[in-house]
Amino acid sequence: MIRIAVCDDNDITLKNLESSISNAFAKFTDRYTVLKFSDGITLLHEHENNPFDVVFLDIDMPVISGFDIADNINKDSETFIVFLTTHDELVYSSIKFQPFRFIRKSYLQDELPEAVEALVNAYNKRMMSTKYKFQTKNGDVFLNLQKIIYIEIYGHWLKIYTDNGETIECYGSLTSLERQLAEFDFIRTHKSYLVNCRYIYSVQTKQIILDNKTAIPLSRYKAEDVRNKYQKYLRSTL
Repeated sequence: MIRIAVCDDNDITLKNLESSISNAFAKFTDRYTVLKFSDGITLLHEHENNPFDVVFLDIDMPVISGFDIADNINKDSETFIVFLTTHDELVYSSIKFQPFRFIRKSYLQDELPEAVEALVNAYNKRMMSTKYKFQTKNGDVFLNLQKIIYIEIYGHWLKIYTDNGETIECYGSLTSLERQLAEFDFIRTHKSYLVNCRYIYSVQTKQIILDNKTAIPLSRYKAEDVRNKYQKYLRSTL
């Protein structure tokens, strides 16, 4: 779940920003939540208790500015910061706070979609580099998602194939994993297979060919969905 905060001292602007940001994220994922704040102090208290993944900040605010908020957030988190402003000249001052993007409010509808798409991709890549827990007969194993080539199910067991040639057997449901890993570019190609898009070499009529030349069955009922999702993945990597 991507936790998103938006902060602006103007209530009308804040409401519009919340709606625009929510609509933009909805085009890429349904696993997000947007919380709005009219002052930076309240935002920082919430962030301290439960850190945000993304924060959209108005720069020019009373009491504590967007720059001050960003400075506090940068001290102890890897939150993606996006500055929002009507003052184009502040872009140079914002650089030292290492923002992910700088969006001009007057061009919000033009600049927001690209920024959100980039945010979702960056968030997914960050999550892919984290460990994911799998339960094996010998205990829990923690794997980096980007190291997993594909997952196969047989009976009540999952067999995980990794890029270093290791094969791990674990408990679990492929359907459950499909839901959990969909946002990380894993595609269900067949009732028995879940494939990581990063390792797909070609999509053929009845099978998927992986980079290591492994052939994975492609169900005719899933073929169109697989092609659409893979094309979306390719666009996201451009």
